Amino acid sequence: MSAKILIVEDNQENIDLLHFFLKPQDYKLLTVKDGEEALKVVRKEIPDIILLDIMLPKLDGFQVCERLKKDERTKFIPIIMITALKDMKDKLKALEVGADDFITKPFENVELLARVKSLLRIKSYHDELEQKNIELEEKNESLVWMDKFKEELTGLIVHDMKNPLFVIQGNLQMVLMNLDQSPSEALKKYTRRIERSSQQLLRMVVNLLDISRFEDGRIELQKDPVDLNQIIAEIVQRVSEYPENLNKEIQVDLDKQVSELVLDKSMIERVIENLISFATNNASEGGRVDLATRQKGDRCIEFTVQDNGTQIPRKYQDKIFEKYSQAEIKNAGYRVERALGLTFCKMAVEAHHGNMELDLNNPVGNRFIIQLSSLA
Repeated sequence: MSAKILIVEDNQENIDLLHFFLKPQDYKLLTVKDGEEALKVVRKEIPDIILLDIMLPKLDGFQVCERLKKDERTKFIPIIMITALKDMKDKLKALEVGADDFITKPFENVELLARVKSLLRIKSYHDELEQKNIELEEKNESLVWMDKFKEELTGLIVHDMKNPLFVIQGNLQMVLMNLDQSPSEALKKYTRRIERSSQQLLRMVVNLLDISRFEDGRIELQKDPVDLNQIIAEIVQRVSEYPENLNKEIQVDLDKQVSELVLDKSMIERVIENLISFATNNASEGGRVDLATRQKGDRCIEFTVQDNGTQIPRKYQDKIFEKYSQAEIKNAGYRVERALGLTFCKMAVEAHHGNMELDLNNPVGNRFIIQLSSLA
């Protein structure tokens, strides 16, 4: 791209001479004849370099140079002062007001071009350095942002993992307190709670490990033929017996015509359990969760999970699966699945060449849609 040179000169002969020298170098030349007009042009179209005569009408070259060098937008534009003045004081004044170089009339073609090229080269280095600084600042801001969200995310995960640990610890204490009396039913109740919380904790850990493997491209799926309806039914039976779900209705509508899928069974079980867990936790007391499967064409099976609880607002719906948005959504007072459960679900489904989304047109609660291919 051709460099843009602004010539500020009131003598037409000098203007013609400068054009004669500079035009063959393929520079884009702008010309004005007084100081005020020069300032107006610079405000509209910043040049790469300015050739500035000292003896000008309205504002002289010293005044123009001083104003440009005090302006943050224009202070780095190279300025070559062109003067017929021989006095050393004038040259010193030119440097004092910020001129980068000066040349005395009459000037030689070679000298003029050498000074212009030298300052344009320096300006190019400066512009490149400034652009690099802007990029570094943007990257630094991005890193600061990432560090903040990593800290919040760590806090969220630690909080999620503490809950089942507290349940395990509390129920172990209850077991120890009842050992002497040996009430078998009480011991069974406490040990079932311990088992459930241990499974939840293990699921969280495995989800987090799988997310890391997905991101690094190190995940290996162990695929086998599976009956999706059977997996859903078994999980529903287990989840519906949890004490917090006894007053919640789980409606199941499974299409008996769905075809067999070839999937990583363990991974898909965790996907389904995470989604059902989110739905039952989000449903209010006495609320309802609806699960359904449908055969969509010859090769696609659709699984939907819907609750009638608090709906995730539109501004967060696009972020619900993003790892670093989980803390933001939870801090805003809305439910997210523990230990990045929804992030894991989407990654796991996509690893099976499927699709998972939150239904943006659902009027009540939250409705998740998963589509899996029977040829996955």
